Amino acid sequence: MTTGRVLCVDDDEQIRRLITRVLVDAGHECVPAASVDEARVLLDRESFAAVLCDINLPGVSGFDLLRELRENYPSIAPVMVTGRDDPRVANRALDLGAFGYITKPFAPNELLIDLANALHRQRSEAAQRAEAETAVQNAHLGTLRRLSRTVEFHDGETGAHIERVGAHAVRIGLGLGLPAPEVELLRLAAPLHDIGKVGVPATLLRKPGPLSRAERVTMQQHADIGRELLGGSGNHMLELAATIAWTHHERWDGGGYPRSLAAKDIPLAGRIVAVADVFDAITSDRPYRAARTVEEAFSTIAAERAGAFDPDVVDAFLA
Repeated sequence: MTTGRVLCVDDDEQIRRLITRVLVDAGHECVPAASVDEARVLLDRESFAAVLCDINLPGVSGFDLLRELRENYPSIAPVMVTGRDDPRVANRALDLGAFGYITKPFAPNELLIDLANALHRQRSEAAQRAEAETAVQNAHLGTLRRLSRTVEFHDGETGAHIERVGAHAVRIGLGLGLPAPEVELLRLAAPLHDIGKVGVPATLLRKPGPLSRAERVTMQQHADIGRELLGGSGNHMLELAATIAWTHHERWDGGGYPRSLAAKDIPLAGRIVAVADVFDAITSDRPYRAARTVEEAFSTIAAERAGAFDPDVVDAFLA
């Protein structure tokens, strides 16, 4: 049974063979590399649980690879394996993020124990990061749900509409065959599509008759406001919500707002929520008209296939 995939970076072929034999006998899969450049290629196209790396390598130092692992591959456990038995060098390696430091020559059990400790530490830190990220996301969601409630009071909309748009977006995402994590992000982000309406006067949002040209311009600003409210945090869900808020009023034929994007220049999430939002709007009461039937909504959306809406999204929705 494989217990971890390991990249071994050492310019000494005998050392690479020794480490490979020890690891394979212990149930690991070991992939050798003779230089940092070779290791970079492997890291770019394959996945690893750990990297065993010498310090003195041709061209680029193992310290440079250690920095790159810390910055670009935080899920990989790095262990330095080197002939330099120097506490100052070891401390530098540990300061740069190494999870272990083994000096040559080493006993097989010494290598396996250090690797096991590094993998255990990596799993523990990954679990802590995931817990922290979940806590942060839950805090964001709590705040944003309250802000969404503000929109409901502001424009007279109901919370059910917001949740239904999220549910419709999920069904479309599933129909398009999107991966489950992307669909879950849609579920969380789509209900925030109209959050920018907090910046639009309530009298305008609740106006029973048609809007004037100037009023339409003011109304359309909610897309930009939504992006400004949600964007820039670096949180993946919030950035997706910002994209949706900014693009769900764009049209496939380029006639939408705020940027007149067309076709696949419109992010997929915006194209999905455009259909979900319009369907729920048609089938809900509005200040300027009563709700229409589901059949009428289907007919309206089908008629805008390749007009207002992405044909693939319409097909997935109607299916």
